[in-house]
Amino acid sequence: MISHEEVQKALSARIDGEPSGLDDAVVDAHVSGCPECRAFLDRSLALTQQLHGDDEEAFAPPQDLSSVILAGVDDEWRRFARRRELGIAVGRVLLGAMAVVWVLWAVRLIIAGGDEPVVASTASVRFGVALALGFTAWRPQQIPGVLLIVGTMFTFTVGFAVRDAVLGTGQFELAGVLIPLLSLVALVWTWVADRGGALRRTWQLLDARPY
Repeated sequence: MISHEEVQKALSARIDGEPSGLDDAVVDAHVSGCPECRAFLDRSLALTQQLHGDDEEAFAPPQDLSSVILAGVDDEWRRFARRRELGIAVGRVLLGAMAVVWVLWAVRLIIAGGDEPVVASTASVRFGVALALGFTAWRPQQIPGVLLIVGTMFTFTVGFAVRDAVLGTGQFELAGVLIPLLSLVALVWTWVADRGGALRRTWQLLDARPY
């Protein structure tokens, strides 16, 4: 006499389309007279129908994923574009403001310094920096060249300020350090906002994580 376990294994194999190892007539005869195995058969058939019948469409993958992928990429690109535009707008305002500051700084020097040659040359440099900052506000792609010039001026200014402080010579002027420093900040901000995408891709490549 076969056991319930053997019959249920044979039923599972039959439902899955595999050889049951028992004669179908013997299995059917047992099921017809065994409530336990009959209940097992009903549960197995119901579960199989649920998995492979009614929910087949729910588990099926979409036929075309391109629209979903493109929608996600498009949203990400729009967010990046908005951040970039906002960053560049803020940077241009900062550069324009610093250009005005350099002009006022040059005019103040001319008024206070008179006609000395060094005053005229220094004022000319300040007017030139103001023009360069205004140009980069219009064309952020030109920032690297101006950044090098302003950075060099800032370095020399800090160096002279430290020398004067150590030797006790000259008169320290806060504007001489603060104005170039703020100009550097405005230049770097605008450059990063303009080239942020390329910088991020470069960093990902250097970090061996291109995706």
